[in-house]
Amino acid sequence: MTDNGPYPHLFSPLRIRHTTIPNRVMFAPVCPTWVRSPHEGVFTEQAVAYYEERARTGLGMIILGGHLINKDTIYTPLGFPGLWNDAQLEGLANVARAVKRHGCALAVQLLHLGLRSPTPFLKTDPARHPDEYNSYMLAPSQLPAGEIPGGPTPKELEEHEIEYILQCYEDAARRAISAGLDGIEFHIAHGYLPWQFLSPFYNHRSDRWGGSYENRLRFSLEAMRRIRKRIGDRPFLGYRINSTSFWEGDLEIEDIKRIHADFEKELDIDYVSVSAGVHHSWIHTPMTFEEGWEREYTRAIKSVATKPVLLVGRVSDPGVAENLLASGDADAILLARQMIADEQWMTKVKEGRISDIRRCVAANYCWRAVIRGSRVQCAYNPVVGREAVWGASSMTKVSASRRVLVIGAGAAGLEYARVAAARGNEVVVHEREEAVGGHVRAYGALPNRQQYGTIATWLAEQARGNGATIKTSSPVTADNLDAVLAALQPHHVVVATGARYRRDGFQGQTGKPLPGWETGNCVTWDEVALDKVKVSGEVLVVDELADVAAPLTAVKLAKLGARVRLLTKWPMIGWETSAEVYLHWILTYLYEAEVEMITDHAVKSINGAEVEIANIYQPSRTRPVSADAIVMATARSSENALYHLLRQRGVSVEAIGCAVAPRTVYEATLEGHRAARKLGAAQWERSAHAALQTQMSA
Repeated sequence: MTDNGPYPHLFSPLRIRHTTIPNRVMFAPVCPTWVRSPHEGVFTEQAVAYYEERARTGLGMIILGGHLINKDTIYTPLGFPGLWNDAQLEGLANVARAVKRHGCALAVQLLHLGLRSPTPFLKTDPARHPDEYNSYMLAPSQLPAGEIPGGPTPKELEEHEIEYILQCYEDAARRAISAGLDGIEFHIAHGYLPWQFLSPFYNHRSDRWGGSYENRLRFSLEAMRRIRKRIGDRPFLGYRINSTSFWEGDLEIEDIKRIHADFEKELDIDYVSVSAGVHHSWIHTPMTFEEGWEREYTRAIKSVATKPVLLVGRVSDPGVAENLLASGDADAILLARQMIADEQWMTKVKEGRISDIRRCVAANYCWRAVIRGSRVQCAYNPVVGREAVWGASSMTKVSASRRVLVIGAGAAGLEYARVAAARGNEVVVHEREEAVGGHVRAYGALPNRQQYGTIATWLAEQARGNGATIKTSSPVTADNLDAVLAALQPHHVVVATGARYRRDGFQGQTGKPLPGWETGNCVTWDEVALDKVKVSGEVLVVDELADVAAPLTAVKLAKLGARVRLLTKWPMIGWETSAEVYLHWILTYLYEAEVEMITDHAVKSINGAEVEIANIYQPSRTRPVSADAIVMATARSSENALYHLLRQRGVSVEAIGCAVAPRTVYEATLEGHRAARKLGAAQWERSAHAALQTQMSA
């Protein structure tokens, strides 16, 4: 134990060139989507609030995620900032001032995508001037993007285009330093343009930019030499690279060790940030990976490095971070998704409130949001992107405490209880089940998804810690509603009773239950996941959701010895998991469990233990399937009868989460948080009074 408490290495300073970093905790360069428009690439005030909220907790350094070095490398459909013209400097300078006034160092990652852009539609949008963009991407060689069906094939770079890109790197670096940043990070990792030059998988050239190892190294060497020359001696210059690609024929750790040794020999660089994976394999690790899993790779690079080595990789626990540093496996710890999940991580660590840390569960909702053209979001941290209005300093006590009854301890009800209690209100939660969590609990009970369930346990622990009372196995029904109200006499009632999955297979294909469902042994996937029912023999899992629920339920049953068929009307299994980067793992589990997968089919009818299924594109093509049990992963219906009963009684009441409409944990926690913030505010008092008057007059 030292003056730095149980984390002496984590809170020790680190010198990078001329900049002293106050500790070894850094916010990794994750998607910086805080721009007005991808065509402008200008940081907004939302960006200022987002980064300052994290800097003021005492972070050592923030590395801003990829800034595009020229406009033509626009990252469709992502909204990324740029450094291709001086008009972008004001937004970046605003972020720099906000971050650095808290003693936090600031760097920026320079990005050129090369061939790696999902679609060209931002470039070909007819609302833009036809001469604004080239309608293609650029790369060292004409190799299509392997991670995209019909992957767009780039134009092979010509010599003058390579020279132009190198000039863009120089100019972007100059702009960043002029905006007040401390340093530059050259982005090689994850299969972007510099990696495409480095790797023989992508680089098929025979000129001075390809072929031999020395020629493939040339682009990165030239780019970083020019950046150093342009920014001068004072700022630091680091780079980010994969330790491995997880793809046959691409670069692996022994290649990277050689590359880094040559970079240190040939360049005036100051650190290396080590990541893993490329987009045509995978980057965003699943929740089954242990914290600090990349340590063997950073250890290998440190064996040839004299400069600091930065490590990323599912780190949430400060004890793990301390161990990684103490063991010499890294010189600094990069928090990526964890710093999205909990912007107050540093504060909680310094105050010894480790159990209060909102742990990243690797749901990858953050990447799902970004890849679909939205801004970074977190599955259960609704403060992300709303720091200006919901930052830590805004969590103030109410002037007069209110007594609140919350019915339902799913994600929405628990988040409401957590926030309302933190603001000084008296909160009592009634939950009919023996444990909290609602649908989060069911998802967390699936194979390889246990960490997802900690969303609910964390929310409950925090709500209790803030003073809320949570009563499990304590249902509120139409029969006992008046007694519960009389006993508690709440000022306000929140109905967070969620939504139920239906055994009848109600779905959107026909808008009706499945014909004959009452004749079969029909159950819901969450009943199986939570072991409320037992099924065996031949099992048909019907999947309308296309998320992890049906596939992992099928895996569970197959591992228990059932012969499982997984049926979906969609053209692929697990469609919705692709954006969360879980499709790879879901399909791996299914094949390992030998689950039979049937796509493009729907249930036509159920007749006892026989199910007739039909090809949705040729409905006359039907076939029978034996099913001792039929597991429904189909539509949900909101459970909100209590809400309407309470309105009829003239009680101050609102519904939140899936009780309003069945959606995800993100909407549930967002609505719970928002509603709890309003409780006790003057505006809430007026609206509650008006609602009560309206209800009474009705």
